[in-house]
Amino acid sequence: MVTKTLEEGCYRIESNRLDVYSAASLEEDMTNIFEKGVTSLYLDFSNVEEVSSSVLGLLLYKKMIYGKKGVRLLLINVNPQIQKILRILNLNAHLLL
Repeated sequence: MVTKTLEEGCYRIESNRLDVYSAASLEEDMTNIFEKGVTSLYLDFSNVEEVSSSVLGLLLYKKMIYGKKGVRLLLINVNPQIQKILRILNLNAHLLL
């Protein structure tokens, strides 16, 4: 579900839909990346068209856990519709670069 890109600490989400069924796979991929000792984790959402509330909850939880260990978690290349949802939920300042 998550593949490394050329830039340091940047990983592209390959799925265009992040829902309750893909949340476990996303969490596993993020944990594997975190265990490699990264200091920043940028998730490239350029392919993502839909995000469920369960995935948003997972991202906030991981941001909190990683933040306590000094690791930054941010979303990049987020499409305008998802940005609007994050803004409405007041999460844009927490998750967007």
